[in-house]
Amino acid sequence: MKQIELYPVDAPEARDDRMRKHVNAIALMPTKGGGKISAFDRTLYNVLLYRAQGMGDREEYSARMHEIVKDCDFDSNNTEHIKKALKNLMKTLVEWQSPTSGEIEVWDACVLLSGASIRKDKRTKAVEVRWRYDTQIKAQLLNPDRYAGLMLKSITQLRSHPAKALYEICARYVDNPGRKTARQHWRWWRPVLCGQVYDEQKGEYRYFKRDVLQPAIAEINANTELEVNLLPEFKERDNKTVSDIQFEVRLKALAKKAPTPGIKPLDKVEPADLKLIEQALKLGVAQDEAEGLYRDHGAEALKKGLGDLEKRLAMPAQLVGAVEKPGSYLRSIMRPRAAAQAPAAESTSKARPGKDLERSKAALLEEWLRRKKDELRSLFQELPEVEQEELLSMFRVYPPIQPLIKRFETSGWNHRSIRDVFAAYLGETWHGGEWNKPKPDELIELALERPTTAA
Repeated sequence: MKQIELYPVDAPEARDDRMRKHVNAIALMPTKGGGKISAFDRTLYNVLLYRAQGMGDREEYSARMHEIVKDCDFDSNNTEHIKKALKNLMKTLVEWQSPTSGEIEVWDACVLLSGASIRKDKRTKAVEVRWRYDTQIKAQLLNPDRYAGLMLKSITQLRSHPAKALYEICARYVDNPGRKTARQHWRWWRPVLCGQVYDEQKGEYRYFKRDVLQPAIAEINANTELEVNLLPEFKERDNKTVSDIQFEVRLKALAKKAPTPGIKPLDKVEPADLKLIEQALKLGVAQDEAEGLYRDHGAEALKKGLGDLEKRLAMPAQLVGAVEKPGSYLRSIMRPRAAAQAPAAESTSKARPGKDLERSKAALLEEWLRRKKDELRSLFQELPEVEQEELLSMFRVYPPIQPLIKRFETSGWNHRSIRDVFAAYLGETWHGGEWNKPKPDELIELALERPTTAA
């Protein structure tokens, strides 16, 4: 059994920020009625485990509140949020299992924390957090024989629960010779990544891939030491329905060293321009993509494109969505600009996307808004019934629906006169008042999707 180095809790500088998490504690499978695991809940749980491993085997663990807040990268002094997360961890019932078939041990389902408390010294004003683990799992949590090496900094940099969960699972396989995760049905991945139970009869893979998998992969690739790729999906016997999925995972340092077949290195490049390639790599653009854009458009255009990409990546993923493929995004904003600057006689076909965007902006906006409404309604239908009822209850008092409240009560939200109002309500609830205003790059991508017709 591998041993873990133990350090006093009051000397965190003696440890690096790498933690060891047992493989059975990575793929947390929520149980029906067991509660939902939020992104902050998972971060707090990992921080507490990191500190507990530093203290060794004890009946109860403790740390100062300000230390917990700092480790969680929690930019608030609101201790009520910590209390709420501790309550969730104490009532969240999960089944402990390995993401690889054949590694599952006989562990009973149990809560993430068996107990917790917060104590404040009235004299010194010091606030202390205390927590405990179930005795059946504590030994494996503190001294795991099979574990994934996780970087605490990476965990706190990730903001969504799917990204945090997928990062932990992928870190389990980064040292494997094949560098591939276990192959599991996509309905197995959904509750594990989302942190809640789903009705297996509801939902479609295409929405799960678009709204969960792709944003999580982009977030991991942009913020951690790992590079994750979704491998080609496995199909059912009908060769149409997706069944199993798995991921390829590499350390970025290794991924960058691997040469790309058929791609020649840049020559006759100015030394100053090499910094642009380096900047592109840091933003998640593959080296061959960055060099190709440099060849095609030159240093100035690449510099401007990288600046726009950096601004886009800095936007909150929860509000504007994650950039799935930084290289593809960079290409999508650079090509229309290059086409618009080229002579009309030489680049009619290349310039067309940019011109179409200007000539038919209203049509593009209408198409984008239609898709957005469809997306919002589809996401609503994938929610558990309890969450659907909560949203419908609040929708009943939504001011724009009041003139149509009788129609809503008799025909439901999906009636042709209600459904657009309901989509607007979902947009405002989940994304705020700007939900119906697309970003410029979204319209550009939509324009590029349209087939080019002959003049």
